[in-house]
Amino acid sequence: MYAMQYEITLPADYDMQVIRRRVAVRGPALDALPGLGLKAYLIRERGVDGAPVNQYAPFYLWASTAAMGRFLWGGGGFGGIVDSFGRPAVRHWTGIACLAGPDRSGTSRCATRHAEPLPEDADPAGLVAEAVADLGRRARLPGVHTAALAVDPQSWELVRFTLWTTAPAADGERYQVLHLSTPQLGEITSSA
Repeated sequence: MYAMQYEITLPADYDMQVIRRRVAVRGPALDALPGLGLKAYLIRERGVDGAPVNQYAPFYLWASTAAMGRFLWGGGGFGGIVDSFGRPAVRHWTGIACLAGPDRSGTSRCATRHAEPLPEDADPAGLVAEAVADLGRRARLPGVHTAALAVDPQSWELVRFTLWTTAPAADGERYQVLHLSTPQLGEITSSA
């Protein structure tokens, strides 16, 4: 599994209905994309749920890095983003775990992303093992659809991404979910 996200920050007065319409029209196109575990079409609206900016920030979990490559530079969909908004930086992390929550069959309404650097003087093996155990506990919380953990071994940053069917308590940056494509979610998921 491989995690990926790009963030397109929009002007403070941007009409976010434009993004909502875009996702309504284009979102289902990836509902059956081979190699894609999930794509959460995420937005933050300035002033909603404490968001400081307007932002379109989709989050992906790929079952295949080859599929991720096809999407980004092989004509598989990213060209539409580049044409509309320019080429954003794409953050990416090596996947560690993806767990089904108790509300997997529900509709995801929001998502959270929590990132934290690993201390420079610590062995990553122990810290990652602790983070996996913590993810297992979090994945069993009411309202969790899916919880995932990934790491960037260049910056040694852990990222926890959670899809929620109900509004969570503070758990990092909060996003609204406009659409969820899950063609191969079952292939990358373990039970909590």
